[in-house]
Amino acid sequence: MPLTGPISTGGTFFCPHCGALYSVTHSRLPRSESNVAKCVVCRQTMDKWDSTKVPTYKLIHRPEDA
Repeated sequence: MPLTGPISTGGTFFCPHCGALYSVTHSRLPRSESNVAKCVVCRQTMDKWDSTKVPTYKLIHRPEDA
């Protein structure tokens, strides 16, 4: 049986390029369609992964200068 579903509650994450604040949670999925997360504010790549532990990012706060 494949591993699926939530595995942790997560935390917060700042985009290293523009400083946008995200909440991040992780899920274990059998296979991810994408292995990169891009910032919705600056469109830069924030994170890359190569595993079944897939992060999900939700924008909480835009940086002041965005």
